[in-house]
This record gives sequence, C-alpha cells and structure tokens, in this order.
Amino acid sequence: MAHLNSHLLWHKYAELYFAEGKKILEIGPAGYPTYYENVLNENQVNTTYKVLDISNEYISGAEKNPHFIAAKEELNYPVDNDSFDIVFSDQVLAHVKYFWLWYGELIRITKPGGLIITINSYSYPPCPSPIDAWRVHSDGMLQLNKYYNLETIISKTESLELELYKVPKKPGHYFPGASIKDPYNSNSNKSLFLNKAKKYWNLSIAKIPKIRGLLLNPVNVAFDTITIARKVSQ
Repeated sequence: MAHLNSHLLWHKYAELYFAEGKKILEIGPAGYPTYYENVLNENQVNTTYKVLDISNEYISGAEKNPHFIAAKEELNYPVDNDSFDIVFSDQVLAHVKYFWLWYGELIRITKPGGLIITINSYSYPPCPSPIDAWRVHSDGMLQLNKYYNLETIISKTESLELELYKVPKKPGHYFPGASIKDPYNSNSNKSLFLNKAKKYWNLSIAKIPKIRGLLLNPVNVAFDTITIARKVSQ
C-alpha cells in the first residue's frame, strides 16, 4: 500500500503525465477512489481512469469502483494489447512473484508511445500481501527497461521525506526503513511525532564533539524507486 514517499515521488515526477483525456490503468489500487484518482478529480483533470487487481483482499474497497477490472492471473490481464496511455502501479512490484514477467504484461497493454510508471519500495521492512519478495533499485529498473527496449524517462531511488521534514542528509541522522509518517496506514500520528523528536534530538547532539556519533538516534524514512518508461512505437 502506498505511503507518504510514494505520494511525494508521484507529485514530483509523474503527476504532469496524468493529463486531460488520458486513458489510465492503475494496477493494485487502494481505496475508492484511489489517492491518485482523487487528486485528478480534485484538480478537475478528466481522464478515463480504470483500476485492476487479482484479489479484493488488500485493496481497501477499490473493487467498488465501477471501472474495476478483476483479473484471475497476475501475468495475464483481461485487457487488449495497446489499450492505455498510462499503466501505473504503486507498491505492487514487491508483491508479484515474477516481477520481470509482470512488467512485460504491463508493457503489452500500454499503447505505443504510452508510459509504464512504477513506484516500488526499496527500504521498507517486509509487508506481505500475500508475499513481499522484491526490493529493486533504479539501476535494476534501468536494466529491465533496456531488456524490453523501453525509453527510460526517469528512474530514481530516493526519499523525499528527508526534504519535506528537513532531516539532514548526513550519516546518523536518518535510517532507510519505513516511512517517517504512519508507515502502516494506521491513521496514527505516533510515528511522525517520534521521528520529529529524534530529528531535533539529533540536531542538538550533533553540536557536541566526540560523543555525538554515540548518541545520534536516526529518523526512519522510506526510500522508493520511481520509474517512468515509454513504450517505443513500432
């Protein structure tokens, strides 16, 4: 399920591609409407927005969407070739048995010239739904795009949570792990409060020579990989 860093990455790098009139498919949706569809609705960006999953178990009611597509197999979707301008997934890749084959299925249903946009966890602790098998760096996604002859527009592994909460990008000040804010979507501010307290503690301790390295208490932040690739027209 998406978390704060996922949303920040989408807004910074991907949102501009979700334009008026686009035909979009979100794989592995969460809720109805999903966070991303809701942003488009609030901004009055009119798209054809559909969602797809192989199960109702982990999608928080997304199956209520009248445009929900139920698939029986994760490597074979009931969608025609070259159907969508954008095929998008957030925090799905980690939970697919054979993500390199699944990626090929996403490419199949994307229109020539269309985009495959993925956001996948890199630092998160295991979160099975029902499996949690993969963590892929941007270098890995670049190689996957080369294998499938895709044009890579961007592929980055980073945490925008550091920037948002002004956490110093220095050793000891942060730890790549779960999100700084409500990492498991519990609707609680406890994690954010604790991590903010750690940040201010570290800023104070960092002024003390010699012992600061022993007393720093790293802030947890999520690192994720966002990849935007274009399907080359034949």
